[in-house]
Amino acid sequence: MASDLQVKTSPRPQSRLALEVVVPAERCQRSYDKAMRGLCRTVRLPGFRPGRVPRTAVLQQLGARQVWITALEQLLEDTARDVLNDEDLNLLGKLQLQDSFDALAQQFKPGESLTLNMEADVRPSAMLKAYRDLEVEVEEASGEAMLASALEQRRREASTTVPLERTTAELGDVAVIKLLPPPRDGLEEESPLPRERELEVDLEERLEEDETVAGIVPLIVGMAVGETRALPEETKGDEADGEDGEAENSSPARQDPDPENGTNRVSITLCGLKARRLPELDDAFAQKVSRFSTMAELKEALGREIDRQVQEENKESRQDALLNRLCEEMDVELPQSMVDNEMEVVKEDRKKEFIRRLGLSPDFTFSDKLLQQLELANLEEARRRLQRNLALETVARAEQLTVAETELEDRIRTLRKQLKAGQARKLDSRKLHAFVKTGLLREKAMAWLEEHNTFKVRTAMVESSVEP
Repeated sequence: MASDLQVKTSPRPQSRLALEVVVPAERCQRSYDKAMRGLCRTVRLPGFRPGRVPRTAVLQQLGARQVWITALEQLLEDTARDVLNDEDLNLLGKLQLQDSFDALAQQFKPGESLTLNMEADVRPSAMLKAYRDLEVEVEEASGEAMLASALEQRRREASTTVPLERTTAELGDVAVIKLLPPPRDGLEEESPLPRERELEVDLEERLEEDETVAGIVPLIVGMAVGETRALPEETKGDEADGEDGEAENSSPARQDPDPENGTNRVSITLCGLKARRLPELDDAFAQKVSRFSTMAELKEALGREIDRQVQEENKESRQDALLNRLCEEMDVELPQSMVDNEMEVVKEDRKKEFIRRLGLSPDFTFSDKLLQQLELANLEEARRRLQRNLALETVARAEQLTVAETELEDRIRTLRKQLKAGQARKLDSRKLHAFVKTGLLREKAMAWLEEHNTFKVRTAMVESSVEP
């Protein structure tokens, strides 16, 4: 911060900081002089050459108050920039003046100091009640179950489908559907991109890993071939609804779209129904889907690959359970600006995931109403991500974990290599350094936590306590 500013701070709720900034008389005078010089260059008055209008003429034409207002505007902008750039304050977002501009304009006088009252969000200070010697329950993947799942997936990939004569969709069917996005302000005819998208959906209840597809399965079940329904704005599901889920399935959102109210929502048309035929798990199947001659050889090869996957997934499961437990042990007030920024990231991530799972065009857009329905879920996810990161950073500080300079530089070089040349050149070196260092500290904090806590493991077949 500029050394001539005097700043007093006091904490406020929700990770906000109140600042009393005393701007010295010299800075106020410089701001006034700068404003006057600028007005002398820009004001146009009869009888004077452009850029050569004297101060007395400017004051006579505009009045002293208008010059002071111009000087105050520039003074506030410069002061706010200097305060925000003070790394010791660790401010987030924008500074908010607590005094009205009119009140400050009345107080401002060149050659006299000015006191500004401001508020801003600050990076929150998290408090962990406990983070070591915890017993954390975790459910880990079973290699046997994953092998069965992998074989089932290959069966599905090698399966065939045959048309059904039945015209009403039931669980277990394969539905051929068309997705039609809402009109884009009446300009869809001008777009060269196809608006309709056809895809097949297995009408099964076991698609927990695919919430997007699982969300539209109840909508399709019961539809007749040729029928069109509007995609309900609750498609992603609302876990908070609890017992309301059954009522939702019978709500008007599942019925045929209203000709006036349904035009701004994605619509689904059931084009046909098929039945899936799965092959037997025999040697002929192994030869068809792999380079192996027998099922025994295929299972052995898959088993080795799955063992590696199990280790990776179980590590992620432990970390996930540990972070959930830490968040339960943490007290923190998240500032609104931090939550808002993270929500934008969550929205973009979920949009990409929705498009990927349904195989839609990247240009596919969603209605504002649908996005509003997802607002609460996005907020919860944003808060969850922030709380986890803050928990790790708190542990890193408490245990005084450090990052070696060589390790930091190696990671930065690796990151730069992954970027295009133009992107790498645009990076702010100081911000990149801080970003990478924070990421490495989180990794070290997670490793420390795994070493200093106990996991109570649950699997489908066995329950045991494991000391790391």
